[in-house]
Amino acid sequence: MLKKKTVAVIDVGSNSIKLLVARKVHNNKFLEKLFSKTYETRISSGIGQRMLTLTDEAISAGCQSIVDLVKAAKDYDPNSIKIVATSAVRDATNGLEFVGQIKQATGIELKILSGIEEAKFIGKGLRCDPLLAEIERFIQIDIGGGSLELIRINKDSIEKACSLQLGAVRMNEKFLSDRTRAVDSKTEANIRDHVFKSIAESGFSFEPTDDPLVVTGGAFSVIRSILRAESKETAENASQTLYKDDIAELKEKLCNLSLDERRNLPGLPLARADIMPAALITIVALLDLSGREVITQSSYNLRFGIAAVLLEKY
Repeated sequence: MLKKKTVAVIDVGSNSIKLLVARKVHNNKFLEKLFSKTYETRISSGIGQRMLTLTDEAISAGCQSIVDLVKAAKDYDPNSIKIVATSAVRDATNGLEFVGQIKQATGIELKILSGIEEAKFIGKGLRCDPLLAEIERFIQIDIGGGSLELIRINKDSIEKACSLQLGAVRMNEKFLSDRTRAVDSKTEANIRDHVFKSIAESGFSFEPTDDPLVVTGGAFSVIRSILRAESKETAENASQTLYKDDIAELKEKLCNLSLDERRNLPGLPLARADIMPAALITIVALLDLSGREVITQSSYNLRFGIAAVLLEKY
């Protein structure tokens, strides 16, 4: 029996670095996840500033995480290993230095994705989700550490895609002067206004409102984790459906907690405790703009999209 073709994708994000090892299944239409791993390596300190420069510490930590993930990927003997970087490296003044260090350490060329490339790969990844197989039209939102991608999908075509600088780490650094304290109403209003203005300038429309809204990204996974902890629901039984009212209530709760208090909240990873209020404010603003009360969370993201493209060659 021929060995199924396998690929590995490492996604170097602003807030974390993640590995996916996957192969084709079901007549090549969907992908099977063989292994995944995440390092909460935030390389994007300073992303809220006008000019981002990756620090020596960030480059060193990011490089070590990638080396470890390449080693883990090779255990599966993949046909290819792809390393990509998104907003933080894309925006950094010394991004090419980071690329060079990764090539020296791993022998693999890191590709910096443009915002549009990132959005299109995310859209491709969503088409690998079996639960979305029967849905022809939907709008997708992906929130990362540095950027927010908005994608309108019709059948297997991407009708519109845009990438905006509304990621959770970026918003946190841009608007929260003291990140150890609770978030006051003025700061929340400033974030909402910035989201509204950015969406308006992008020209992206959420109409018609009966098109489902599908969401991806670490912030939504954390939301589900916190809500599961509150309801004592197991991960296996957790629904992919999220409700605006629950998210808005969680936003109010976290905005009224200090950083130390957030760190004690069940289901909230320590590495995300500082950025979740800004992420939740952004998400609620988006839901208000979209006119949606219910959203569907998918785990089929950028890495799945790149894996799908790689596997098309085999």
